[in-house]
Amino acid sequence: MKPILITIILSFVSVVAFADTSNHCETVMVEGMSISFTNSHGSMTVTAGKGFERRYTWAGDTRTVTMYPRKKRWLGSLGMYNPGAFETGKLEPWVYHDGIKRFVVEEGQRHFTNTSEVSKWLASRSKFYDYVYNDQGLVVGLAFDRQPPSPDGPPGTLHVDVWQIYINGKKPQKLDGSKNACITVHYPPSYDMETVTPPSQPVENE
Repeated sequence: MKPILITIILSFVSVVAFADTSNHCETVMVEGMSISFTNSHGSMTVTAGKGFERRYTWAGDTRTVTMYPRKKRWLGSLGMYNPGAFETGKLEPWVYHDGIKRFVVEEGQRHFTNTSEVSKWLASRSKFYDYVYNDQGLVVGLAFDRQPPSPDGPPGTLHVDVWQIYINGKKPQKLDGSKNACITVHYPPSYDMETVTPPSQPVENE
C-alpha cells in the first residue's frame, strides 16, 4: 500500500474515532464554562478548557486534568473521568499544593424519569462528597484527603464530582434540598444543554 494512501486511511480512522467519542460522551460543561461552589469541605472552581480539559482551582492555585470519555455506561454515567494514576517518583501529574498531589475526578449527566429517583440517588451518593445542588439539577461534590509532603508516603488526593441531572431529557425547575446560593455558574454563549436526548433504555444509577 502506498504511503500516501496509508496516511489518508489513518487520518480517516482518527477523525471517526474522535467523532464517535465526542458524540456519545454525556458531558456537563462546554468550553469556557465555570462552576464555583462551596460545601463542608471547602471551595472549588471547575473550568472547562478545550475538549476534555478541566481546570480545578482552590486555595489560590490551579491544577489541570485531561479527562477520559467513557465508552460504555458505568453505574449510570456515560460521562468523563480520570482516576489519577500515580506512582511516586515516576508518575506524578501534579505538583504538591495544599496537601494534594493527585486526583480522582468525574463529570457526567444523570438521567432519571421522576424526582423520586433523583432524591434516592442524591441520598445514596452524597455522604463522602457532600453534594450540593441547585434547582436546575447541577450537582457538585468535593472532598480532600490532604497529606504532608513525603518522598514515600501516600499522596494527598482531591476528589471532585460534577453532575447534571435530567428528568426525561430536561433540567428540573425545582429540587428539594437545593442550595442555590452555594453554586455560581458562568455559561458561555456556546452553551445549549437545557434539553438533551434521554437514553433509549432505562438507566441504573447505582
